[in-house]
Amino acid sequence: MTLQYPIKDKVAVITGGTQSLGFCIAQRLARLGAKIVIGGRNPAGAEKATEINNEVGPNTAIFQQCDVTDSSALHILIDLATEHFGQLDILVNNAGIFSKPWYQDPTGSDSCTCVDTNLRALIDGTNHALHIWSQGISRGVVINIASISGYIPLNSTATYAATKAAAIAFTKGLSELAPKIRVNAIAPSWIDTKFLDVEHIGRNHFTMKGSALLDPQKVVDQVIRLIEDESFAGDVIIIKDKEEPKLCTLPKAHETMEAMDWVED
Repeated sequence: MTLQYPIKDKVAVITGGTQSLGFCIAQRLARLGAKIVIGGRNPAGAEKATEINNEVGPNTAIFQQCDVTDSSALHILIDLATEHFGQLDILVNNAGIFSKPWYQDPTGSDSCTCVDTNLRALIDGTNHALHIWSQGISRGVVINIASISGYIPLNSTATYAATKAAAIAFTKGLSELAPKIRVNAIAPSWIDTKFLDVEHIGRNHFTMKGSALLDPQKVVDQVIRLIEDESFAGDVIIIKDKEEPKLCTLPKAHETMEAMDWVED
């Protein structure tokens, strides 16, 4: 029988939680009985916390303005879980941005911001949560939002793809923290959210032709699955339209030697 990690009465921190996929995750967790700390750069995100509170009940969600590339601000966001709700149980590293193609980034500053947002902050936030959980008897779950582009190179946003590949490797590298701490990730294809509405991507980009965009709720379903099912640790679920979600077959940390043997062959 698979052990279940109940979401009810847990406390979750969600970076980039004020819009698109992040807000969908926040809503679902709140509806399942969790308390929510939402982080986002836009102060108007406070309205999103109010929206959840109006639907689910007072003091279900709070908002904290946060740029995840600011390490101190990110730590303050995560610490709010214990300061306001008394505990930290779930961290969803959702904040992310696309990178521009190299020819639109002559100084490299855009690529640096993409790496800082998508990867450095993800590692920083996870490490901070791990230190919190290591100091007590509490257990925790981290969900990293990766992308199928972590497996498929993209010429339009190569740095973005590289950060997602690194997020997948980071997730698998922490598999041995289980069962006390489980770190998992999802790797969805293009999701039908406003995240796509940037000039060099857009909804008519060639990589999106031939397949429909994912319904955000299909992705949220897998986030919940990775949180609740305690058999998942260091796992990545790949999500594509019209296909059943499937586990990534790349090795986990404890399988490294077998992986090295395979590479040498």
